[in-house]
Order: sequence, then C-alpha cells, then structure tokens
Amino acid sequence: MSTSNQRGRRVSRNNRTLRTFYMGIAAVLVFAIGFVGIFSSMGGFSREVTPVTAPMGRTADGYYYKGNPDAVVKVIEYADYQCPSCAEYDRNLAPLIDRDYVNTGKIQFIYHELPLTNIHRNAQISAEAARCAGDQGVENFWKMHDMIYINQDQWASINSAQNVFASYASQLGMDRNALTSCLTNGTHKAPIEAAMQVAMATGVQATPTFEVNGQRVTASELDGAIRAALAAAGQ
Repeated sequence: MSTSNQRGRRVSRNNRTLRTFYMGIAAVLVFAIGFVGIFSSMGGFSREVTPVTAPMGRTADGYYYKGNPDAVVKVIEYADYQCPSCAEYDRNLAPLIDRDYVNTGKIQFIYHELPLTNIHRNAQISAEAARCAGDQGVENFWKMHDMIYINQDQWASINSAQNVFASYASQLGMDRNALTSCLTNGTHKAPIEAAMQVAMATGVQATPTFEVNGQRVTASELDGAIRAALAAAGQ
C-alpha cells in the first residue's frame, strides 16, 4: 500500500515536471513567433542592397543614371518610391536588367522621379532622401534608392520617415547628419517637384513607366523593348 502511494506520488511529480517543461517550451515558441511577426512587419529580413557596379553619373538635367552614357539605347524609368509596383520592379526585375544590359554596357538607365504626392504621403521625402544620399557620391544615390525600395513597408505608412532614411544612411556607411540636414533644409525639394511636373507634362500617368529610346512601355514589356531597340541598332 505504502509502495503504491509512493509510486503514485513520483508519477504525479514527474507529470507536473513534464507539464512545466512543455509549458516553458510553449512560452518560448509564442515569444519567438511574436518576435518574428513584429520584426517582419517592420520590414526585417529584407535582402541586402546589391552593390552598383556599372558606370554612374548624372545627366545634364540632373537625373541619376547607371550604365554606359554612350550606349545607343537609353532607358528612362518614371517611378515613385512609395509605389508598390515600383518596389516590385526594383526587387525582382531590376537586378536582371542590370545584369543583362546595364553592367554589360548595352544601355544607359536613367531614373526619373515622379512622386505621386496626392496618394503617397512619403513619396516626396523618399525621393529627396535618395538625392541627399547622392550628394555624398553618385554610388550612394543607387544604394539609398535600393534600400528605400527594399524596405518600403518599413516607412511607407508612418507620419515622419526622415529618421528612417537617416538610419539607412548610417547602415550604408554615409554621413547620417549630412543627410538629415539635407532633408531638413529641403535641399532637393524643388528639383523633385520639378521632376514630377516634367513627367506629368510628358503624359506619364502611372508608375512605373519606362521609355526605351522614346518608346513608352510597362515593366512587363521592358525586356522585349530593350532587345528590339538593340536589334534595331545592330547589337
């Protein structure tokens, strides 16, 4: 009788120990899942920025480009940093365009800002942030350009994105204070607004929109249009 009770007490203690152990594991899992969810919602786990390896510079009218400035095929992208479709292009198709045409010297790719400020609250300041980064070297424009697109979900809906862009500058090895001052002073506010007016005056109605040697195409048509333009030029 006494032996059976002792065995029962040992089994009961073991069961309580197992329950405590499993409850501990469950708590850890709940915390881990919650952390992943929060971190993902803040734009975590984004891919790293791809280094720009092509020649870079600015056109005579102030737009940043990458690729051979003497290339017979010129590609212009009209885009809004807060536009989801523009981010989709930058994350997925742009690396292929860079690989096949920009880095091989076949095209000059020019980025033309078109901030749709009537629907995107941070379209203007994000465009200014990329140009402020460009003030610290043309390669930094493209680094910030990609960083902004890659992490679009992180800043698109907040009231003030300036600190987010300043943190990107730090992560990319730029002068954070210089970029902050550039944004605070509105150094590139007027040029970005002028770029928007130019794009709208040419009849661009959606972002992203591309021009390949003057022919206007969508992102899905871009590769074919580039191939056709190169073929027409005997390349």
